[in-house]
Amino acid sequence: MGTRLILVEGMVGAGKSTVAERIAGRLVARGEQARAFNEFAPDHPIRTEAVDLLRAAHPEPVWSPGDVGEDGLARDRRVYADGQWDRLAGRCRFGRETLVLESTFLQNSVLPPFLDGAPPARVVAVAAGIVRRLAPAAPLLVYLRPTDIAAAVERVHRARGEPWSSWNLASVAGLPWARSRDLRGRDAVIELYRAWEVVVQDVFDAYPHPKIMIDDPQDDWDATLTRIEARARP
Repeated sequence: MGTRLILVEGMVGAGKSTVAERIAGRLVARGEQARAFNEFAPDHPIRTEAVDLLRAAHPEPVWSPGDVGEDGLARDRRVYADGQWDRLAGRCRFGRETLVLESTFLQNSVLPPFLDGAPPARVVAVAAGIVRRLAPAAPLLVYLRPTDIAAAVERVHRARGEPWSSWNLASVAGLPWARSRDLRGRDAVIELYRAWEVVVQDVFDAYPHPKIMIDDPQDDWDATLTRIEARARP
């Protein structure tokens, strides 16, 4: 049957949501059980701090005797525990439904330490730790890559417009990665993703399970989906 877990990744605006939803739809059309989870799905199997920050929905404060703040409360970090990756792997290994997750692995779990200024080796190690936990499911990694990052950044800013565009520029300029390089504006976003793609290539090269990297998927959506489907169901 092929994999029961598909990880769809790529820089902002790469087409992750479109690919995830359409791949799940194709599998359903073939009579299989499949579901795509966008990064903000309320019942998403993986909870990440990056998504919680975007949603402004942090973990609920809980009593934690012995480790409390001035208000007597501490945040419950167990919701981000590594064990959720183990549960996902088991769900996909023994279940009948194929799960298609966009942005969960690289964008929302591995990219954050990179943005915080962690050295590439540390970022790659974070990815490797997640891959080890997902090993029982042997997930297919789909990476969508623009051949021209500057053009891709311009395209997504035109498409999303305001207020997203200004928010994105301000957010990137405020990151430790950008501040340490004195970068701001569109240049900061472009250089960030250029540097990130180098790290992604290292992660992709070391990835031990099925994988496929597709350049500029928006140029031919049907061909992109056909290639992914063939890799998922060889």
